[in-house]
Amino acid sequence: MAFFHLHKKSSKLLITTFFISPICFVISCKSQVDSFPQESYPKQIRVGIRTTSSGIGSKNTDGSYGGFCAEFLKTLEHELSRQNRQIPVIPKDIANQYRGKAYPRYHGLIAEKIEMECGPNSTFTLKLRDRQDNQLLKSKILFSKKSFHTTGIKLLLNKETAAELQNTPKNQLEKKLSALQIAVIRGTTTLKQFENNGNYYDGYVPYPKIKQKNQKLDIRDLALDDLEKGEIKAFASDAMILRTLLEEGIQGKSGYRKGRQPFKTKNYVIYPQEPHTYLPKLQKQRYAIAINKNTNYAKWLRETADKVLEKPSLNQAKQDIQKYENGGDTLSPVHQTPLSEKPKEKPSKSDKGNNPFFDPGVIAAFITAVSTILVGYWQYGRRNKAKSG
Repeated sequence: MAFFHLHKKSSKLLITTFFISPICFVISCKSQVDSFPQESYPKQIRVGIRTTSSGIGSKNTDGSYGGFCAEFLKTLEHELSRQNRQIPVIPKDIANQYRGKAYPRYHGLIAEKIEMECGPNSTFTLKLRDRQDNQLLKSKILFSKKSFHTTGIKLLLNKETAAELQNTPKNQLEKKLSALQIAVIRGTTTLKQFENNGNYYDGYVPYPKIKQKNQKLDIRDLALDDLEKGEIKAFASDAMILRTLLEEGIQGKSGYRKGRQPFKTKNYVIYPQEPHTYLPKLQKQRYAIAINKNTNYAKWLRETADKVLEKPSLNQAKQDIQKYENGGDTLSPVHQTPLSEKPKEKPSKSDKGNNPFFDPGVIAAFITAVSTILVGYWQYGRRNKAKSG
């Protein structure tokens, strides 16, 4: 081949270029990685924990956290350690639960008091509006692409009413549910679904009522008070949240919410009682990790949350959520351990995506560069051979 008939000087030039080019290419990649702005990562990751369903998130008496969110925190620390990112993970209480317009949902995320929120947060909330400025929440927050639980809406009601519904023929159930007075909290995905199916659920009552809109206490108190007084027949919410009300009640907080004994001690049950069965006509909801959309590290946080949610170490915690929803035992506390005590995970094949040298685009560029050099020298050799001939 003409390629192998180069002059001695040309051969040396070819060999030198062949070895130097890849080195320059590697140095260029390394420079690009090193020049990635540090401000693209948060200095800390504060994770807000919603405790309205202890199967997902709970606060223990010693200040530690339990439920799925505790395992999420621990696994997030593992992932950051694997990425060699020294970013502390700090759990925070969500203090604005069910406090109405004065303390709207996701206020902590939007105000940048936290970077993530873990709890019974449905991706369906992106269709809701911020109750302070009426803007769609999807303009302010985003969710991890991966979810950790799928659930639906059920009712908390007394046994007698539940028995009536349970014994109603299917062809008459719609009429029965339509006439039932059901309390639904404003600013929730539950209310949105009832509004979308108003013909089927004609008797639902939004709380707080118009005259109660400025109420700054836990607005669930208003609905649950009326439920216990018999002024409404049922209280609607996600199955996970109702399970906590039924089995554990509500821990009171002075000036904020009333303490309540477990509703199972007051002759209440959840309807429908069958596992994986929810109110008809209403969509199931996916729980995911909520993230502030308007930061320069939102994309990285989302990708990191997705990696965490895919970890096999969270499989048991996800199964425990389903067990809890179906009436299993309350989850035991999960205590976090320091990072120094955590075992290092072996990088998976998917982890190569974090390394610029394994990026398909980088590999393609490298192959193209080398091919161009070889073709150029082959053509150069042909011309020299033609001249010498």
